[in-house]
Amino acid sequence: MRKRSFRTVAGGAAGVLALSAAAVMSPAQAAATTYEVRTEAQLRAAVVDANENPGADRIVLRASITFGSSPEEAIPGPDGPQTGDLDVTDELTVLGSGKTIDANGVDRVFDVTGDVALTLQGLVLRGGAPALGESGGAVRSTGSLVVRDSVAVGNAVEGAGASGGALFNDGGTLLVEGSILKRNAAVRAGGAIEANAGTTRVLGSRLVNNSAGPTPGNGGGLHLTGEGRVEVTDSDVLRNTATAEGGGLWNSAAGTFVVLRSEVRGNVAEGAEATNGGGGLFNDGGFLNVRRSLVQGNSATGASGSGGGVLNDAGRLRLGRSTVRDNEAERAGGGIETNAGTVDLRRTDLIRNEVGANPGNGGGLHVSGAGVVDYVRGTVFGNYASLEGGGLWNSAGGRMLLDYVDVEENVADGDDSDNGGGGLYNDGGFLKSRHSSISGNSASGAAGSGGGVLNNGGFLRLGRTTLRANDAQRAGGGIETNSGPVSLRRTDLVRNEAGTAPGNGGGLHVTGRSKVTYIHGAVVGNRAGSEGGGLWNSVTGEMRLEDLVVRGNVAEGDDATNGGGGLFNDGGFLNVLDSKIKRNSATGASGSGGGVFNEGGLLWMGDTVLRQNDAERAGGGIETNAGEVTLEGVDMFGNTAGDNPGNGGGLHVSGNGRVDYDGGTVTNNAAANEGGGLWNSAVGTIRTTGVTIRGNTAPVGPNVFNQPPGGTFTVDGTPIPPGDNDFSN
Repeated sequence: MRKRSFRTVAGGAAGVLALSAAAVMSPAQAAATTYEVRTEAQLRAAVVDANENPGADRIVLRASITFGSSPEEAIPGPDGPQTGDLDVTDELTVLGSGKTIDANGVDRVFDVTGDVALTLQGLVLRGGAPALGESGGAVRSTGSLVVRDSVAVGNAVEGAGASGGALFNDGGTLLVEGSILKRNAAVRAGGAIEANAGTTRVLGSRLVNNSAGPTPGNGGGLHLTGEGRVEVTDSDVLRNTATAEGGGLWNSAAGTFVVLRSEVRGNVAEGAEATNGGGGLFNDGGFLNVRRSLVQGNSATGASGSGGGVLNDAGRLRLGRSTVRDNEAERAGGGIETNAGTVDLRRTDLIRNEVGANPGNGGGLHVSGAGVVDYVRGTVFGNYASLEGGGLWNSAGGRMLLDYVDVEENVADGDDSDNGGGGLYNDGGFLKSRHSSISGNSASGAAGSGGGVLNNGGFLRLGRTTLRANDAQRAGGGIETNSGPVSLRRTDLVRNEAGTAPGNGGGLHVTGRSKVTYIHGAVVGNRAGSEGGGLWNSVTGEMRLEDLVVRGNVAEGDDATNGGGGLFNDGGFLNVLDSKIKRNSATGASGSGGGVFNEGGLLWMGDTVLRQNDAERAGGGIETNAGEVTLEGVDMFGNTAGDNPGNGGGLHVSGNGRVDYDGGTVTNNAAANEGGGLWNSAVGTIRTTGVTIRGNTAPVGPNVFNQPPGGTFTVDGTPIPPGDNDFSN
């Protein structure tokens, strides 16, 4: 390899450049050459000579260079070899060893034309500013560009369509390795890098404090246009800003964008529309694949900005073994917003993301439109929504599937009765969870509902899932469903709470015309400030329970029509089969129905045990206030009614209720006043067939009591007289 050095030779007013040390070689003799340069004139001459010398040449900077700082060295005139940017038309490597090329606002530094390769190593590229409307503040390339161990700082492109504040890859290949791109700016897109199709790789590098905007202002750090591919690996994308979308990174509709082992932190997207945002990343319909990465502290700050961490606009988004944390958005999706499209999350955590008040849905993740979310093995922790869905929010047209996902300690702060869903909110779509845990979530607004889950007119299916220690102010500490079907299989509701506004359905609450099917599960230790410590069913609701354990739940309401420590049926249809209802309590001053309270509805129970439930007023096991009750093969054992007044230890009928009881046992129940086993009102009806009634205790009518002047009360066809009696069979 030949080595050449350059010196400046006086010659006329403008001066000319002359080569020293060797004669110009003919094309036949051309070989790779190394040029050592110290001045702008020498650099320009070296680039011209290298272009004319076929093959791979090298330029070594021995000093920093500033364009236009020594006018006597340059030939005046239009953009050409001695003015403007440096046109590279043949393979070239420039080695800087930390030296700077400052374009000084004259133009960009390098312009690579054709299918040629330029490698920049150990350089600082500064002050690039091409003509209005042109892209690539420091370098524009249509060929193969490598920027290695270098810094591009303070470059800018202005004018309509100007993109790539530092680098513009125009359909070629770009590798940025071990480099820092900071404080660069573009009017249209790509504050640091714009890729127009082609292939772009960012490896072990940092994109810091770059900006894009204001027309439109997408991709503060990097922006992909067209059918290209971008890979960002082992890199940091920090504190970049876009006036519309993708504060850090932006992917096109036809693009493939991979982020691997990287951090996207502190970026901001300022767009005001609901489809603007993506503080960290924006996917405009393409494929965005984020693996083993951190998306943290990004913001969508516009009035309706969405997707503080990531916004997926009708594209395909995949996150694997990644964390999305401490991001925020004004409208929806503090962590992630997907507007239609598909989202695939694997071993990914959504932590402490927040969404503001316009309206403020989906602290961790929000689905708009017909989006599909498939989330396997991850944690949704400590996220906050000012209205609905502290953790996750699913749209009317959405489909959300959760498998082995822990949803913990999220908060939804909306005040209305259909706000809430501290953990999950399903706004009319399809939401399915399996093998998951929903715990410690809260619907904290004045009338917030569904501490764990709020299903608003959609289809909710939970299988092998546990809802534990969730709370809501109004109703449904664990689950609130407002219309729409709910299917629970092998799912447990444990220690959930509904507050005092009014405080119904500690474990689950039904509003409106919902159908709940609940098979194989446990409802344990839940609490309601008024009614239905375990489960609460509405006047138009239908609840079918099979093979459940309903144990240790508490309803604290003080009125005679409050209670239902285990179950409360507010005029709807409640069907209970093959279940155990035990040690539930109605603890209010006049609380009734320690195990079950039927308020004017239709209650059917079969092959079920009510054991050791208690109520202060009446109906230690069951209270029915009007309505119809059918019991088949039901055993009541050890239930108690307290002393206010303390009637019907096993079962109590208020008003014109009707009970048909076929088969079973009523034993060892107790009442402080009347009817240790069964108590019937003066206008009520109880008919038993094949039921064993014995060993119950009460001061008046130890086993049965028929209130004078006497309702209809028969045991195996034999009428029970009004008042005190010593009946036993």
